[in-house]
Amino acid sequence: MKRLLMCVCLLLFVGCGPLVTRPPSPVLHDLGSAREPLSLKLALRDIEVRTPSWLEGTAMYYRLRYDSETRRDAYTGSRWSAAPAELLAVALRRMLDASVAGPVPTCRLRVEVDEFIQNFDRPDGARALVTGRASLIDARGQRVLARLPFSIDEPAKSADAAGGVAALARAVDALGGQIAAWLNSPELKDVRDGC
Repeated sequence: MKRLLMCVCLLLFVGCGPLVTRPPSPVLHDLGSAREPLSLKLALRDIEVRTPSWLEGTAMYYRLRYDSETRRDAYTGSRWSAAPAELLAVALRRMLDASVAGPVPTCRLRVEVDEFIQNFDRPDGARALVTGRASLIDARGQRVLARLPFSIDEPAKSADAAGGVAALARAVDALGGQIAAWLNSPELKDVRDGC
């Protein structure tokens, strides 16, 4: 009798399986691929991007600043296709990978990102924020030859994950432009000559 009852319960449970819905898979985003190379006066040996430990995964972070300056939340239905450091490195290489005539390049570019987030100042208004430092490093990676702090704030056209992705992509483009202008600046001529 117990076996019969267990079999009936099992059949009922299995029969209800289609009624249980699985949550949809998260939407995967990247920073896009439509980036034109920028004109540089020096070639870089390598471009390295570093991020804090909380940016090592694929979570897409946002902050409701109108509610809490210290709470960082992640979208549940959207993810990055790779860690932000990897996405940013690919985008910067597309923009800054210059072929300059001359000896083999020795200098490296290191970009340290402190923030890569979408901030909501109000429920219907958000901005992407990318902050950190770009450093031109010697061939051995031991000496900083020049440093550029950056803070890029880009408005999002919609207050959702897709709006944040688009705003962060524009912020990355702006960062590439700032780094290119800095590397080409007259103040770095002596450093460029040493690279």
